[in-house]
Amino acid sequence: MEFIDTPNPNSKKIVINHDYELAEYLDIENGKHSSFVNYLLNHKDIKNIFSGPDFLTITKLEKANWDKIIKDLADYTDNI
Repeated sequence: MEFIDTPNPNSKKIVINHDYELAEYLDIENGKHSSFVNYLLNHKDIKNIFSGPDFLTITKLEKANWDKIIKDLADYTDNI
């Protein structure tokens, strides 16, 4: 999984194919999600997820650490 820096140091882009509408903020209430997106939405350090064409942008909480989030996501994807 590739994390791409954005101008916002609290946000990173993940290149991923998806079926979400473009420019949609994803949350638990707005529909059915893949297990990966559900994992992201329930991760304690992730503030929000935004969909773009063939990518998702995740924004972390200010106090959160990217190294920990990336490790958590790598561990999760290794087990699916």
